[in-house]
Amino acid sequence: MKFNKHISHEVEEFLTTQYKEYIKETPMTKKEMRALREWVKDGHSVYENTCGAWADGQVPVEFLTSYRDEEYIRQHTQGMNSEEARKFAMAYYGWDDNDEEVDRYLESIPGEMTPPVYAIPDRELPFS
Repeated sequence: MKFNKHISHEVEEFLTTQYKEYIKETPMTKKEMRALREWVKDGHSVYENTCGAWADGQVPVEFLTSYRDEEYIRQHTQGMNSEEARKFAMAYYGWDDNDEEVDRYLESIPGEMTPPVYAIPDRELPFS
């Protein structure tokens, strides 16, 4: 594999091996394979993604998962204006704008509530 960036031989070897193992184990379309190959040729791991997304357990979302999500959203938002596309994407990820729920919560908070006041010690702190 010819890389688009100058990276060390060890990193090239590691990424190439990782890519070959990944494509053997993971079913994907030719379009997805081309996108993944370009991602790796730019010096990235197959286990990294374009948007810095992390999954449960503090692990990065794989490139292919992120790519599939982006493609799904792109296909289903063709012809939508930016606000409609934003709402679709938010709903897809389960982040719907549910203002009614937020409004109910804000209304339930007593008006006289104030943030707590913390006592400031008279003595000097060691790292201040």
